[in-house]
This record gives sequence, structure tokens and C-alpha cells, in this order.
Amino acid sequence: MLKKGDVIEGTVETFALPDCTGVMRHQNWVVFVPGVLPGEKCRVGVRKVKRNFLQGELSEFIEKSPMRIEPVCPHFQMGCGGCSLQFADYAEQVSIKEKNALNAIERIGKVNLSLVDYEGFIPSVQHLGYRNKMEFNFGTQDGKLICGLRPKGKYWDLIDLQTCYLMNEKVIAGLLDFFRSYGNRNNLKGYDPVRKDGFLRNLLIRYNRSLDQYLIGLSTVSGKLPEEDRLVQDLVHNFPSVSGLVHIVNDSPANALLFEEKILLYGSEYYIETIGSTQYKVSIDSFFQVNIHVGELLFPIIENYTDLQPGESLFDLYSGNGSIGLYLSHQGNRITGIEENPQAVEDARFNATLNSISSYKAICGRVEKVLLDVIGSSLKKGIVDPPRAGLTPKVIKTLVAAHPEKIVYVSCNTTSLARDLAVFAEDNFMLKKITWIDLFPQTPHYEAVALIEPSS
Repeated sequence: MLKKGDVIEGTVETFALPDCTGVMRHQNWVVFVPGVLPGEKCRVGVRKVKRNFLQGELSEFIEKSPMRIEPVCPHFQMGCGGCSLQFADYAEQVSIKEKNALNAIERIGKVNLSLVDYEGFIPSVQHLGYRNKMEFNFGTQDGKLICGLRPKGKYWDLIDLQTCYLMNEKVIAGLLDFFRSYGNRNNLKGYDPVRKDGFLRNLLIRYNRSLDQYLIGLSTVSGKLPEEDRLVQDLVHNFPSVSGLVHIVNDSPANALLFEEKILLYGSEYYIETIGSTQYKVSIDSFFQVNIHVGELLFPIIENYTDLQPGESLFDLYSGNGSIGLYLSHQGNRITGIEENPQAVEDARFNATLNSISSYKAICGRVEKVLLDVIGSSLKKGIVDPPRAGLTPKVIKTLVAAHPEKIVYVSCNTTSLARDLAVFAEDNFMLKKITWIDLFPQTPHYEAVALIEPSS
């Protein structure tokens, strides 16, 4: 009988997401081992013995995978939660994600892939420096202010970052150092999520690719920022590409960046971004595609799947700031977006005016509550882009009861997508096409676009 501390040998067979662990088999045990890749042979120490599996930790490589690379970021080995896959060549990352995606659709969604038009797994245009938004946390260590990201699974801990390779590493390095220096000069303490004390909470950095500019949010608990005028003057002097600075007040005990109050200190609290020929207002607190390079691939796929004809109507559920619906608003198409975030709805209406689109309508409300009233008993085509938890059974039943010709499901969580596909199938609405796109390189996450139609 195996016990904690025993050492076993084996070859990694597969790789499990989103936990980013290699999977081995030893005798009748399944063994999960972090930091190893498929094909690697290694010695593993048993860390925990569970009823049906073992948790192990790498003791020694016997044979390494040719797809293993040296992580570019010095913080990766510290366990930084920003990236999980930097030790794998990017082509291997895509291969791992594709295998996991296909497996989830077959196993959880009960989908026969031989009956589905599978259109592939599209890699990201950039696999480093691709993000246009990052949130960093402040903390205090040895009496000094630190700023960085939390280790995976440790909300109470913090790694003091010198840079981050998910955005422009030189700009990020400069901004992290600038705000640490500002806080230390004024004896400001970083927020402790356990004790619920401290003043500085988050540093939010958003990037406007169109103008090569940065919008900064500085989150604190209630209170006035010291040396406010000097802060703005120094920031603009040292970083001419900064287009705005917003003081965000957040007194919530939740360990999340919430926008209870926004105080504009400099410039503008939003910027205008462009995808294709469509322009978008991106507010400091609004949702927008974090990988705009792949967004330019994503939107045409959605357009192809909806196959909108001139004058047709489309319902866009969980519509955010209208990014997808507005992109599809041409040839007189009537698009109705439903979104519960009031700021996002306000941005969507602004964006419709910005693009001179009169046929777009944004409704503020929870999809579960307003959907039936909005679509009635008839729905020809719809897009759903829900949060990671996916759709509720009520939303699915309301959609299928309206007898749509097409539902295009955009998902950032293939597991919840697969679960929802099984529910759709109960009413004979089947997966017809699917494409995956790697919106989030170096992480276990990716995006899917699925076309669901009633079976003939």
C-alpha cells in the first residue's frame, strides 16, 4: 500500500486543465503531478493519498520532453499565479489545450465529434505581451510596500513583481516601481486580505492599442491620496503614454477589485479602441477582450456562424459593452443586447452612437429575468457569451422554447459549455460547428465558438 513519502516512477500520459498537472498511472492509481509534461519520465514523491488518486511532486526527471523550455519570466518559479504554462513550448500549450477541449466536449457534453464540423484550435497571434488589461495587488512585506500577483491558490500571499510578460514588460516594470516608490514615500500600507486593513489595494493597467496609451486605476479604501498633484505630475512626466489616472475607492471586504467610487485625477477614464471598422469605448471598469489580436480573429468567426442576412434580427445575451453585437450591426440588422452591468450598457449605447448604428438596442437587466419578456415566443438567431459558470437551465429552456434557427455560444469555459450542450441536446438542439481560439496563452484558459442548431 502506497503512503506519503514513497517514491514512484512513471511516464506522464496526459495533462489536466485547469489545474495544469501531468497525469501518470502507477499500478491501479492515477497520479497528478504539477510541472511535468506529456511524455516525460520521472520519479515522483507521493504527497497525498486519496481514495481514488495520488497527489505527487516531482523528485527527479529521468527523461525530459523536447517541448519543455526555460520560462522567460523570473517570477514563474516563485509560483506566480499570472502564468501556469511558461515551461511548455507554445505549440505544446496549444496541443494540450486542444486535447482537453475535445475530451471535455465528448465526455461531459456527450457529443459525437464525427457529426460535428470541427474547425480547429487557433493559436494566438502573440503568446507573450498580448494582454491589454492587468490587475496587480498591493501588500506590505517587512514594512515596505510591495505590488504584484498572488501565488496560485493563495489569496493571502503576494509575490512582489519586478515585471510581467503578459503585457509590455518594460512599461509594466516602470509602473510597478513608480507606484511602489510613491506608496513607500508616503508610508502607505498595502491591503491585507486576511486582516482587512491597509490603504492601497490594486493597480489596474489598461492598454489602448490604437493609440499606444495606458489608462491607470489606483484602488484604495476610503481616504484621500497624499501628494495627489505631485503623483499626477510625476506620472505624466515619467510615462507620457499614460492617458488617464483614476482613483478607485473600494471598501468591500471581498478580495476583488470593485468600483464603489471613481475619481478622475488626470485625463480621461475611458479610451476608444478599434476592432475591424468598429470603434468601442472602453471604460476603466468595463469588460473588453483582453487579447485584442485574437479578438480580431474571434469576431469574424462569430459573424460567419450567425450567418446574418440583410435585415435579420439577432439577440446578443450577456452583451457587455456591445462589442460583438455592434461588430455584426450592418446591412440594417437589428441587434438587441441584454446585459446586467449598468456601466457596460451605458458604454454599449455610447458605442452605438459612436459608430452611427441606430439599429442596436441595449437592455439593462439579468438575462434570466428579462429574456422571456424580450424575445417572446420567437427567436430566429441569438448569441450567448455568458460568464465562466455558463448558462442556467432556465435560460436554455427559454431559448429552445423560442424555436431559434441558430444559437452561437461563445464560451471561456469549455467544461460549462460541454455541460450546457448536453442540456440543449435534451431538446434536440445539437452542436453543428465548433472552433477554439487561444485567447489566453501561458494560462489554462481559452475561448470557444460553438454553433447550435435544431436537429432536422
